[in-house]
Amino acid sequence: MTAQTGAEHNRLWFNQHGDRKKETYIIMLWPYRSLSLKGFRIFMAILASLMSIIATGFYLLGAWPVIGFLGAEILIVWFAFKVNYRAGQLVETVEITPHFVQITRTNWRGHDSQQTIESPWVHAEVTKEEEHKPRLFLRAHSQKMEIGTFMPPVEKASLAKAINEALRRVRFENTAPAEPLNDTPQKITP
Repeated sequence: MTAQTGAEHNRLWFNQHGDRKKETYIIMLWPYRSLSLKGFRIFMAILASLMSIIATGFYLLGAWPVIGFLGAEILIVWFAFKVNYRAGQLVETVEITPHFVQITRTNWRGHDSQQTIESPWVHAEVTKEEEHKPRLFLRAHSQKMEIGTFMPPVEKASLAKAINEALRRVRFENTAPAEPLNDTPQKITP
C-alpha cells in the first residue's frame, strides 16, 4: 500500500490505498496541546524570573525561608506540565476496511492496545449522556467502543460524520477515488 504524499503528521487522518477493492482509511487522533515545547520553556523562564524577583524581595525583608517555597512552586508547575505533556502523547488510530474496524491506542510509554469490530454494521454515533459532554462510539449491534475521549465536544460530531462517510465509501464505493474526508484543500497524488 502507498500512503498519500504530504505531511501525514500534520493531518488528522490520511487514506491508504492499494487496489481499489482493499481500500483502507486510517484516522489518527491525538490530544490538542496549545503550548509548544518552545512556549513551555519561555513560560518557565518567565515564571522563574518572576519568582527570583519575589524571592529577592523576601530575602531583603528577612523572610528568607519563603525562598524555598517559591522554588517548590516552580518545581510543582514544571512537574504538572510534564505530566500533562506525557498524557498528550496518547494516539488513537482507527483503521477502517470493508471487513472490520480496528482501533489501536498507543499510550505515552509506547504500549499498544487493539480492539477490533469485525462487522459490516459498524457505525459512529455521538451520545450525550452527561450535559455538555458528548461521547463518540463505534457501534455494531451489541459491541460498543468509545474513541476520542480527549477530543473537544465540538469536534466529535464532525469526526463521527467523517468516520461514517469512510465506512460508506469502503463498503459501497470500491471504485471511488481516494480523497480527503475533511473540507481543507489538500494535494492528492495517485
